[in-house]
Amino acid sequence: MSKISKKEFKQPNEEGHCLPEFKLEPSDAEGLEGESIEVRVKIEAIPNPKVQWRKGNWLSIDDGGRHIVKGDPETGSYTMTIKQARLSDLGKYKVVAMNDYGEVTAFFQIKVNSKAKNSGGFNVQLKKTQQRSKTTVKKTQEEKEKEIIEILKTAEPHDYERICMEYGFFDFRYILHKLKEVKREEAPAPEFEACKVLRALRHVTVNDEGTAVFEIHMEQANPDRQLRWLKDGELVEVPGIDRRHELRRIGNVYQLIIRNVRPDDAGAYTLEVGKERFTANLTIKERPLGFDSELVSQTCQVKGRCVFQCTVTRRNMKVVWLKNEQEIKSRGLDKERFQAVSEGRVHKLIIMELKKEDSAKYTARLDKLETSAELSVTEAPIRFRNRLVDTEVKENGTAFFECSVSNREAEAEWFINGKKITSSGRYRVTHTSEKHSLFIEKVGLADNAAKVSVKFGDSMSYATLNVNEKPIKVLKKMDDVKCRTGGSAEFSCEIDDTDQKNVKWFKDDKEIKMDKNKFEITQRRGKHVLIVKNISYEDEGHYSFQVRGVKLGASLTCTNPPTVDKAFLDKVRKNPLKFKAGSKARIVIPIIAKEPTNVSWTNGRVTLEERGRYHMTHTAKEAIVEVEHCKIADSGTYELTVQNENGDIKVDIPVKIVDKPNPPSGEIKFSDIGKESVSMSWEAPVNNEAELEKYVIEKQEEGSNTWTKVALVPASETTFKATGLATGKKHKFRVRSQNEEGQSEPLESDFVTPLEPDQPPKIDQKLLDELEKTPIVVNAGETATITVPVDGNPTPSASWWQNGEEILPVKHHRSKKESTAKSVTLKILKCNRTDNGNYEARIFNNVGGVLVKAKIVVNDVPAFKDGASVKVDKVTPEQVSMSWEAPEDTGNQPITGYEIERSVAGKDKWEKVGETDAKTTSFTSEKCKPMETYVFRVKAKNSRGSSDAVSTAAVTCGASVSPPKIDSKVLDELTKTPIRVKAGQTGRLKVPVSGQPPPTVTWMKDGKPLDENDRRFIRDTSDASHTQLLIHSSERSDAGRYTCKMKNEAGEIEVPLNVEIIDAPQAPSGPIEFSNVTSKGLTVSWAAPTDNGGASVDHYVIEKKEEGKRNWTSVGKTTSSDATSFSASKGIPSGKSYRFRVRAVNEIGEGQCLESEPVLVKDPFDAPSKISGEIEMETASDDSITISWKGVQNDGGSPVTGYYVEKRKKGQSLWSRCNNDSLCTGTSFKASGLRFETEYEFRVIAVNAAGEGIPSNPSHAFAARTPVDPPGEPSDLEVVDSTNSSLTLSWKGTEVQGGAELLGYEIEIREENSEHWQLWTDGAVSGTSCVLRGLKEGASYHVRMRSVNRGARSKYYYYKGIMTATEILMAPSFKMTAELEACCRDGFHINAGSTIRINVPYTGRPKPHIVWKKDNEEVDESVEIVSSIGIEQMMIRKVRGFHSGTYSITLHNSSGTETLKVPVFVNDAPSPPEGPLRVENETDQGVTLSWKKPKYDGGKPIRGYVVQLREARGRDWQTVAQKLTKCEYVVDSIQKSKSYYFRVLAENEIGRSEALESKTVVYIKQHVAKVQIEEMKYDEKDLRTPPQITVPMKPRSVPAGVKVTLSCSISGKPHPTIRWFKDGKEITNDKNYWKENVIGLCRLVLKNAQESHTGVYKVIAENPLGTASCEANLIVEP
Repeated sequence: MSKISKKEFKQPNEEGHCLPEFKLEPSDAEGLEGESIEVRVKIEAIPNPKVQWRKGNWLSIDDGGRHIVKGDPETGSYTMTIKQARLSDLGKYKVVAMNDYGEVTAFFQIKVNSKAKNSGGFNVQLKKTQQRSKTTVKKTQEEKEKEIIEILKTAEPHDYERICMEYGFFDFRYILHKLKEVKREEAPAPEFEACKVLRALRHVTVNDEGTAVFEIHMEQANPDRQLRWLKDGELVEVPGIDRRHELRRIGNVYQLIIRNVRPDDAGAYTLEVGKERFTANLTIKERPLGFDSELVSQTCQVKGRCVFQCTVTRRNMKVVWLKNEQEIKSRGLDKERFQAVSEGRVHKLIIMELKKEDSAKYTARLDKLETSAELSVTEAPIRFRNRLVDTEVKENGTAFFECSVSNREAEAEWFINGKKITSSGRYRVTHTSEKHSLFIEKVGLADNAAKVSVKFGDSMSYATLNVNEKPIKVLKKMDDVKCRTGGSAEFSCEIDDTDQKNVKWFKDDKEIKMDKNKFEITQRRGKHVLIVKNISYEDEGHYSFQVRGVKLGASLTCTNPPTVDKAFLDKVRKNPLKFKAGSKARIVIPIIAKEPTNVSWTNGRVTLEERGRYHMTHTAKEAIVEVEHCKIADSGTYELTVQNENGDIKVDIPVKIVDKPNPPSGEIKFSDIGKESVSMSWEAPVNNEAELEKYVIEKQEEGSNTWTKVALVPASETTFKATGLATGKKHKFRVRSQNEEGQSEPLESDFVTPLEPDQPPKIDQKLLDELEKTPIVVNAGETATITVPVDGNPTPSASWWQNGEEILPVKHHRSKKESTAKSVTLKILKCNRTDNGNYEARIFNNVGGVLVKAKIVVNDVPAFKDGASVKVDKVTPEQVSMSWEAPEDTGNQPITGYEIERSVAGKDKWEKVGETDAKTTSFTSEKCKPMETYVFRVKAKNSRGSSDAVSTAAVTCGASVSPPKIDSKVLDELTKTPIRVKAGQTGRLKVPVSGQPPPTVTWMKDGKPLDENDRRFIRDTSDASHTQLLIHSSERSDAGRYTCKMKNEAGEIEVPLNVEIIDAPQAPSGPIEFSNVTSKGLTVSWAAPTDNGGASVDHYVIEKKEEGKRNWTSVGKTTSSDATSFSASKGIPSGKSYRFRVRAVNEIGEGQCLESEPVLVKDPFDAPSKISGEIEMETASDDSITISWKGVQNDGGSPVTGYYVEKRKKGQSLWSRCNNDSLCTGTSFKASGLRFETEYEFRVIAVNAAGEGIPSNPSHAFAARTPVDPPGEPSDLEVVDSTNSSLTLSWKGTEVQGGAELLGYEIEIREENSEHWQLWTDGAVSGTSCVLRGLKEGASYHVRMRSVNRGARSKYYYYKGIMTATEILMAPSFKMTAELEACCRDGFHINAGSTIRINVPYTGRPKPHIVWKKDNEEVDESVEIVSSIGIEQMMIRKVRGFHSGTYSITLHNSSGTETLKVPVFVNDAPSPPEGPLRVENETDQGVTLSWKKPKYDGGKPIRGYVVQLREARGRDWQTVAQKLTKCEYVVDSIQKSKSYYFRVLAENEIGRSEALESKTVVYIKQHVAKVQIEEMKYDEKDLRTPPQITVPMKPRSVPAGVKVTLSCSISGKPHPTIRWFKDGKEITNDKNYWKENVIGLCRLVLKNAQESHTGVYKVIAENPLGTASCEANLIVEP
């Protein structure tokens, strides 16, 4: 039988389920090597198990290879089969079955025997040899070696080393050497073995360049026998020089493979095997003569190279090359340029150093076949290697221009301002190699800005000549300017030329156009000044001054500190930024700050850094902080600080993170169940940081899947009564938390059934009877469950009892009680024998009750009663007789017997000495050693296992009888010193035991025997030399006098012990009383506890908690044990209610607490209220301010003893105390040490005996400066403009400043029906106008204002009427500036390439709709329209002539329409001359060009025409002539024997037009005299050869859809004609094929191979001397 091991995961929790069990266990299996071995098992389990087969511990065996693993879960049969078993399969195996409840493993072995010829295999031989070795005489070393070699002959090689070791041969290499020699000597002589031919050698026929395979099938051919292949009697070299031959053997198949066969491969092939010969013939089929690939037309450049190539179907064919039907001779002047090359089937004609006259038709002729192509030779364009560059020289100097081109023979044409020049006068033209140069001597100012150009054919290069006047000296450079926006900036410089008028000012390299409102330019002698007015950020940049060769520059920088849009801040403060929790919170603040800026963020707690969830970026326009996966805790006020070199600003940004609330907590509890209603309650969400608005109540009836909304409950309530329910029908409820972000997950209840009110608990009588009659049986360690279905209204409750004792959670930790509206349940986890007994469920409600009885039986191992021991009945030198009492607790299973063990005293090595049946409770141990001391123990057994052992005292065999005794010193110590035990801990009473035989021990307490049924008292007899009494969970009542009585047949003795149980004290006696209650503390009093726990009280601990909160905090402790009162003063803020509790403490610890009623900690009086009225400033100096105030309205019941005064700087939030050291007793105070002209705010705090009162409201801001007179009042306030939300005001300012700087004006408003004035300006407004924004639409306001200087304010000036925020309607109109009037009148004139900017100011209310048009049509995309408030700009960059026209702008609103027209005239270069460009009268002297005038002159008269040329091979144009007035020109002085292109350009004062170019190349011929050549005579030699296949085609196998090329090489003279065939049919004009034949290389290209193209392809090459062909197979796989 196999070994079985089990591992249980858990107990089956469903009926019928079980862990796996082997019904048929695996058996050990044995088999021969090479045969199959099968192992079968049968397994039963629910659910079906997972079955795994393994070898050893870890090697898993799966289905596949040599292993077959099958299983049928229906029948439970599983098999594992090993096919072709090997010796390595021998070993230990196991099969593992596993499901949810456990795992069962069965072990077995597999043995594999060798099939060796000798009987029994190696192992048997080894055993026989070992047996013989035992009976034979000692052998010599030589005999041993012979014997081991004989054994190794029949053994497996992997066993060699182990056999040698077992036989004592450790020189393993020596034995192996000997074994090889013996095998070599015994090897049989080779024998001739005739071959048996299964399939004979066959003749082979293949196409030229195909693959030939000779194949023969032979059997019984000796592999060592030499095989030779012969061709026509000569040995075939494999693989040969060209590596085309290959020998291959596959089993009994022998092959000779010849690839790329040639005609000379044909012949008889013979295979020699020993003396046998097999012969077959190879036949090569040639292809018909033809072209596989034909010539292709080409276009090349002069001096280039051209290759014509065609491929014929046969090798070694002669191809004749013709030019324009004339044969190309290999001799003559051009023999070096023309070369005909033949390579197999590919034939090439190579033409080098191409000339124009090489353009012709070229033909390759093969016998009667031919293929032709065209050659076109063009001139190579001339390319500039170095172009002209702009040159700058001084007056009367020499200007030098130079360029180089790619053609050394190219002739240059030089032009200045379009006029052709030659070497004469001031101009000198030179040409060396590739370089062309122009020298202009004695240049003057008239030559300044001259356009110099050079032309080479059609390629041209341009440069500008700059002539410098006398240099201007700079006397003073420009300086950089820094200023704030709104101001003015002045740039100035000074030069030595005082009369220079031709100066220009630029901004960012763009010339400044004069705008009186923006710029002011002045000149005084040599000093030049530019003033930029009303500076804005757009005005920043680089300003430069330029005058004839002098350029000075400086930068303008705005130095404004950072600002934040106030409207944005007001909006955010009213409506904080809100983000969804879990999303990315992206806070974007628009700022105006000049870089570089430093931006920092805080979230109200810490400074944010770029890490984790926080990412911060900023630009000059916005600051951004992003919070990834934001949380509600991220809510708060974020502070943004923006700083640059000009200042800083701090702003607060309120941020709110919102989320759905958490679901309600706890469970839904039901109460007050009525006929049609039910009341329910739940707990508020736990750890809910999100706002909670309400709860959503839903219900669902039994049998329905639909939830119905019942009600919405406010967040402050957690109860609800559902009405209108169906009586007797089950309902389920769920509750969700809700806020504006959504709803939480639901808290769902169990089913509840509305019932008639006042229904007592009702239980099915059958269930009661079944529970009472049928006990619940469980095994120890399992869970016992009692469930009682019950109905009742109100919902019944239940108390559970075991054997008359109530089951309480505090005491019965393993008991779990559950109660629902439909049932009550008791679960007892990990049952043990103490859980046996009768159980009662007392189920009740306020109407009635019912009693349910049940019984639980726990099957466990037997248990002897506590203190039980084995009694020694008789002792002899070799025997010990003993007896014991049968255990009363059998574990609910019958006892099956007892097991007796013994051990030598003092050693824990037990040996079994015997067993008895269940009825026998005595035993005699035999074979004891005399005078040896033993200890015996007994275990009771049942079906669940063995009990804990009970033992005897130490027994000495053969010893004399002695009465019990104890040492007197030990007895005195036990008697006099009481044993102290802490309550709840285990007390140990340990007494030495002696006497022979071992005495019987009994325990008494206070003269009475201990209760045998009290399980807290345990007698421990495990130590043979001592007896112990253990008191578990000791209680105060366990204290007393204990007696240990020991008795044997020789006598008895009693040992008394005193036991004290100490515990923490009880709660102090109450109630707690309070006295001396003030705002600073109070006195707490109590009485001592009635029971101090057996130890004196050391001190008392006093704690407090705020009323309505949960946490208790320490107040202090008394310093002595007699003190029963405590004065609490620290850590008790006044004005709150507290509860106090007191605990007594002794050496054990703190006792129970005594708790008080709430007490309010406060004085009998309150702190004072705020001061009445406002704080006024009496006087001020440069470093102090004196303020005054009125007294408080209410002193709180205690006189005010003084005041604290606090100050802060205006705009800050932190207050600092001015008189921290002493109170101010009056109602005025002088604050000193202030900073001059700094504004401060003050507040006052009154103080009385109760402490500090509420701070007053902040005062107005007072400045620390000597008082000044108030300024004069403003006047003449009026409304300039108004909208639905704003008023534009203007007024007359005051001239009376009051002796200090006038800061501006403050404007206050109040609504018509309100009495509250509100300051509407942000501080003092400078200037005499202001816009009040953010007003209510249509509202009427009263307005007043006053002047403000540094130290005082004037009286208010009141507007006499009412101002109303309403829109003022205004028809649109244009604000005509002088520049705009001039444009409308005279038109806007501009040169091409410049930028048009037309600014049109306008008015209109509401803002008009604006439309731009050109010539009554919409403007195109090149026209840019820039719109801003009150001004519209039309801009066109890089204008061209087609932009000319009349542009109109139309304004339209509800009050009218207005249109303005501006004519625009763009002066542009003309259009190209009209063609075609005629080239006539071509001679070796030149050509004549003619053309027509351009259609469009660009708005300016045509000044002339420019003629240019370039070589056909070049790219650069050279100017031949310019400023031509006629439309005709003769181009002469051109290099001969070159090709040219020509072009003509029209020119006006704006520039040149696009070019009109010639369409064809013009070749200038060189006049050549006739040359006479004498007739030459030479001997002719016949070099003709017939076609020959030099490289045959190869067979191909390709997938469909790819490009395929079949190629071969053919030689022959004349060049053969090539023809291609497929399956015997010639390929002619098929578009799918492309044929090529280049100097003997023939190719057939199939562009897109398909399955239909599969077949035999053949190429045939023919010339007058013969024909050659080859073929190959093409397979196209789908």
